[in-house]
This record gives sequence, C-alpha cells and structure tokens, in this order.
Amino acid sequence: MTNIKQFYSLILLLSLLGLSCKQITKSVDETFHPNDSLVKKYNKENRVGSEGEYTGTTKTTTTTSTQHYQEKFVVINGDTVKTPELQDKAKELFHDLEQLKQKQTPAGSKEIQKRVNEFLKDMNLAQPGSKNSNTEKPATKVRKGMLSASQLAQSEEKLRQLPQYRDREIVLYESVHFYEDGSIKLALQHPENPKYVDAYQYKDGYWSEPKPVQARNIERRTFPLSKINFADAQKVIQIYNDKAAQVEGAKPTTTAYISIWDNGMRWFPSTISGSRKRYDIQFNNDGTLKRFRQE
Repeated sequence: MTNIKQFYSLILLLSLLGLSCKQITKSVDETFHPNDSLVKKYNKENRVGSEGEYTGTTKTTTTTSTQHYQEKFVVINGDTVKTPELQDKAKELFHDLEQLKQKQTPAGSKEIQKRVNEFLKDMNLAQPGSKNSNTEKPATKVRKGMLSASQLAQSEEKLRQLPQYRDREIVLYESVHFYEDGSIKLALQHPENPKYVDAYQYKDGYWSEPKPVQARNIERRTFPLSKINFADAQKVIQIYNDKAAQVEGAKPTTTAYISIWDNGMRWFPSTISGSRKRYDIQFNNDGTLKRFRQE
C-alpha cells in the first residue's frame, strides 16, 4: 500500500493538485506493479481518474518547503515553472509510464526508472535515492586553521578575564599548546591553592571550565602569563616554515607550543629534519629567531 501511495502521490504533484510530493524510494518493480484491486481502491478514495487526473475539488495551497503553489506558475526548488508546461509534461510522463508498465519486463522497469529520473531532473526535483541540493547538503569538514595573531591576543585577554583570575596573577603550568584547528590547551596554577593545577581549553572563542589535573614539580614548572604573548606563536610558525623551505625534504609545521621548566620557557618545534640534513632551531621568548644551525 505504501508503494502505491508513493507512485500516485508523485502523479498528483505533477498534476499540480496540491498534494505533497513523495519520492520513489522502493524498487521499480514494487512501485509500478501494484495489486489491481488496491489501485482501484486508492483511486476511489483519492479521486484519481484513469488518466491520473484528480476528479475531486481542487484546492490551491502554499507550503514552506521547496514546492510553492500559485495560480499560474509553480516555484520548485527556487525555479519558476509555468503551470501549463508542468501539466503537459506530467501528462506525457504518465502516458509513458503506463505504456512501459504494461511490458512487465525487467528492461521495462529500468526504463520506467530512467524516465522518472529524467522528468524529476527536468522539473528540478530531487531524484529517487538522492538528497535535495537545496535542503540537504553533504557535511563538509571545515579546517579552520590556527588562530591569527589578533585572535591569539584575544584568546589571551579572555583568559585574563576569567572570573576566578580577575585581579590575580595568572601562572602557567608545564606547557601551552597552539593547535592547527584553532584550539589552545594549557594548565594554570589554582587561584586559591598554589598546590593545585587546573587544565583549560580554548575553542570556538571560549575558555572551558577548569578540570583538575595531577601536577608535580609545580615550583619548577610554572611561568607567569605576564611574560608570554600568545600572538608570538604566529611568529614561531612563520620563521620555522621559512627555514624549513630552505631544507631539502623538510616539512612545514602547523602547530607550536611552549614548554616550561626551571622558571623559564622555550618554543617548539626545535628541530627541522630534511631528507639529508637536520637543523637545530631556537627562538627567543618573543618568538624571534635565536639560533639556526646544522646539527
């Protein structure tokens, strides 16, 4: 019964009689070889004539989907189609389908499917088994890339504005990682208890809630935020990639991070490996080049 309704719902749409369109999602054989008694019953209940015409009272409706019915034309998926033109093509389609259906052969079924697809494409309707390009678009994975210098500075300012750290010195613990997806991960010494450390992540413009971590050697692995500029990460990446371009077989970097030890900091990556040579590269705290030499 479902297959029969799908078939005749399509025909009624094509005749512009205000009934909703249902795409053909079942097999061609099942769709176009219904039980005769069920067809007659459905025709009687829905007032469908022998030529597929609607024999009841026609009502004009307006929907908010991709089909909008008006008096002299129809807007389908953003394209305006004249009513007489669509009616003629619908009548032609119905006639072709009736002839093909009478063949009762696998080849006829394939030809039916082909004919329906041609009509749907011509009328800018979604074909069976496909998604409507105007309502459903395939998910595309967007690669945001590392934050710009201004965005990095903004993330740093938002960190300073966290309620628990307002009017307090912020002390970084162990490391700060700047990732190619635009996120930042770091850990901070607890604002109330200096023996505790909490982890934070910056993503989509916001800092996460603190998550407690097991910390050790806190005294040797802390560094004040006031002596670091997040925007310098862009300098490090730019300089690193400029030098890597001069080394045969070396690959550029898309990330950078700060390592903290003995109350000092160091930028990474610190080596450039080519196909034949390897180089040591070091940066000053402000992200400028300190040393570049072959190992």
